[in-house]
Amino acid sequence: MTGMVVVLLAGGVLSGCGAQDGAAASCAGTSIDLGDSDLRPGGTVDLHVDWLYRDCEDTGGTFRASDDVTVTITPASTGAPVPLGRPTPTGEQFTVAGRFDLPDDLPVGDAVLDVSSHDGEGSGASLPVTISAVDAG
Repeated sequence: MTGMVVVLLAGGVLSGCGAQDGAAASCAGTSIDLGDSDLRPGGTVDLHVDWLYRDCEDTGGTFRASDDVTVTITPASTGAPVPLGRPTPTGEQFTVAGRFDLPDDLPVGDAVLDVSSHDGEGSGASLPVTISAVDAG
């Protein structure tokens, strides 16, 4: 079936913060949750990631959301990250959620979707995905 979304869920976790508050808080893993995505050149990726923090305070300090987040996709065939957006985390769990456009010239095949914080201690998640060929109609 052409245009079918294929997502490989193996090992899609890096660092993040757990859902606790104050002194009980601890840093834990986070992951990318894909929504209704069209993973092909010119398609879209719909994602949700919690706990994009600047500082993870697991000893009683205050968690702070990141001020510098990027969403990229890196095709295995080129190894070059393709920027998709620079969202701002929102809400109590420092969430990035939304739909991001994939470029028309994105190579098909294996790729890695990445959402990363680049300030403070940083946090983020990566997810291996497969970019499908465009349906010729």
